[in-house]
Amino acid sequence: MSDMIFSWAEDATGKMVHIDSVLQGLKCNCSCPCCHEKLQARHGKIREHGFAHHSMKRRANLKICYMVIMYKLAEQIVLQEKKIHVPSYYDIFKERDIIFSEVTIDDKYDRKDKQPDVIATTADGEQFLIEFTFDNKVQHKKKIDYRNLNCIEIDLSAQTLETLQNFILHSNENKKWINNPSYFEQIEKVYLEHEKQVKIINEKDCIKCELNINCCGIKLKGDDNPMTIENSGELYRICKIKEFNKMKELYRKDAERNNFFEQQRHLFYENKI
Repeated sequence: MSDMIFSWAEDATGKMVHIDSVLQGLKCNCSCPCCHEKLQARHGKIREHGFAHHSMKRRANLKICYMVIMYKLAEQIVLQEKKIHVPSYYDIFKERDIIFSEVTIDDKYDRKDKQPDVIATTADGEQFLIEFTFDNKVQHKKKIDYRNLNCIEIDLSAQTLETLQNFILHSNENKKWINNPSYFEQIEKVYLEHEKQVKIINEKDCIKCELNINCCGIKLKGDDNPMTIENSGELYRICKIKEFNKMKELYRKDAERNNFFEQQRHLFYENKI
């Protein structure tokens, strides 16, 4: 990223435009969407190709300006293309493209908490909230309530203005599901289709389970701890029913055996006395 030059800027209509699509100099009629200073378009080979802040007394933080331009361009890409590529959901549902019939990036979404970056709806009426982050920081100050809503978080930190479109439309990196109740509700069914019986258990209940140390929850490859799934503000584990019942039976037999030995010990000492 250059300290001074950006390849995208905001035109007079609020649309993000590329340097190659505008007139030279101040005739580009563009501004920075962050500090709102006028920008001049540089097309020459001698000076760096791109938009530069026009003011000689510029006080804008160019790093923040770049981040805001990145956010605005990301929103515009989803608005224009009506598509994103999403990662797998806990390795249960595969990564895929989601095609939208309607995308909204204004403030008209009826919510009591802060407005999401993008609200997108598929042809069958399924709605997705899309959050863009930069260095793991979300723009808004107020936390959004995602309960019972589909939400995907997309971290733009590793991108440039030139790589952004390909990243949003085709990559599964630096993206994660914050919530997806429709996927969550299908987990047990998906495992059953693969002839594996599981049960979704709230982690609060798992902690109380007598098998907690030898938890029968499914683990991700390379991880020694049971996988946790976040849904609507709660954490869950996927319990393997067959293994759970087997372990519970072993615990029961151990308890019976220990009880038998304890009884024999008492009898021995009573007879000895």
